[in-house]
Amino acid sequence: MQKQLQQITTNMQLEEHYLTLEKALLALYFHKNCTTKSLAHTTDLPIPLVSAMKKEFAKQGWGKHSLTKKGQLAISEYFQLSGADATLYLQLTTDDAFRTEWITQNTRELSAIYNARPTADVAIDQAKCTVETALKRALLALDYTMLLNKRILCLGDDDFISIALAFLLNKIAPHSTTQIVVLDIDKRVLSMINKIAKDYELPIKTVYYNVQDPLPKTYTHQFDCVYTDTPYTLIGAQLFLSRAMNALKPEAMRHVFFSYAKRSYQKQWQLQQSLYAMGFVIDSIRYDINTYEGAQILGAKSQLFVLQTTEQMTPYIPNHLMFTRPIYTGEIDQKTVVYRCIHCQHALTVGVGYQYTTIAQLQSNGCPNCANKKFAQMKRIVQKTHFQHIVGHHILLELHDCNVALLNDVQRIKTIMCQAAEKAKAMVVTEHFHHFSPYGISGVVIIQESHLTIHTWPEYGYAAIDIFTCSSKLDLQEAVQFITKKFNAGNVTQHYLHRGK
Repeated sequence: MQKQLQQITTNMQLEEHYLTLEKALLALYFHKNCTTKSLAHTTDLPIPLVSAMKKEFAKQGWGKHSLTKKGQLAISEYFQLSGADATLYLQLTTDDAFRTEWITQNTRELSAIYNARPTADVAIDQAKCTVETALKRALLALDYTMLLNKRILCLGDDDFISIALAFLLNKIAPHSTTQIVVLDIDKRVLSMINKIAKDYELPIKTVYYNVQDPLPKTYTHQFDCVYTDTPYTLIGAQLFLSRAMNALKPEAMRHVFFSYAKRSYQKQWQLQQSLYAMGFVIDSIRYDINTYEGAQILGAKSQLFVLQTTEQMTPYIPNHLMFTRPIYTGEIDQKTVVYRCIHCQHALTVGVGYQYTTIAQLQSNGCPNCANKKFAQMKRIVQKTHFQHIVGHHILLELHDCNVALLNDVQRIKTIMCQAAEKAKAMVVTEHFHHFSPYGISGVVIIQESHLTIHTWPEYGYAAIDIFTCSSKLDLQEAVQFITKKFNAGNVTQHYLHRGK
């Protein structure tokens, strides 16, 4: 059936992908009858496209406004819906009040399992989410048509999202062929999930995996969606998302449900720049889902990004080599806190590498001298690793609608680029420019602090310019403004990158 859906996508010249057709077919299956307007709302497609889609369904013999018996059988087999609870599916996807009550009821049912989870290992940025959060995250797979007849990866699962997913799956479609795989570095977590999966006959497979190693070929390009709650560092998020990208099927509109600590506007901008550079589309950012138990560093909350893949996916970190840089908060921001016992005045240091990594652990065990459980903070030290140092500043300048004659004049371009370097107060070392036949110029100005480069396409009125420096003292914007003015560009964009961070 997947090939038929792909063919329909081609016939319709549909940009969205055949997964949109899956969403429409599930709506027809469970709702029994759907108007063109309601399907447009469900699929986010314009009404003319929905009409064309329904005609294509009718050509296959599946029905138009409602499914034929052939259509019902085909969809039931494709999504493995034998024994599915249609009422529950409809209520969870259309009734917000019922959905809230369902989460409350099932939170009580799962609490015993979740309360027995291993303690959080703060050295690898673990923070256990609440049962309610786990169920809300699981329901996202239902909302985005990623639950039925899919392969789901949980990349790092101290939150036990795999358990919530399998639990939801059994409630809605107990005979579904959906597979859930957990890759995690914490053997305690893997052991407990594995035991629960066996005891409750859940479709979960657990595998030990260190995300700093390349993703095994067995799991490359195999999954429809990925759940990941990454370390609280930018580089940690970039690494986990790169591995998630390697795990997803190489098609557009696959999903990553990505949880990450809410940060300052500057750090949020850096994160979203990374997501854009990797080729992700941010479908939504949810602030009403993630709540954690005792996660003071997060304020007990975090944001959840719903990411969609595109045809332009590029992992930030390649999969063929082991990644050796620190990725966890305790490695990058090496924090130690000295506490004093209120009763006997004994001083203890808490942090990664010491007997107690958190104050909660110290309070639980009590003072080793007198067993008192109350402490006062004396001193707090945070030391950043040298990996946070920026070694280069890089501006990517896009000039459109430029003076066409200028774009093919090698002497004038050489003069402008050398003058731009001087405007930035850089020291020019040498330069080289080449005029291609019949048109187009490439050139470089080597400066003591790095370089400026240019490539022109006169036939498009376009020039691509890079300004790169290892010095923070140069005035790069002076160079940008000078170049923009001289090329008489009608449309200018620039991207700023930190290099070596």
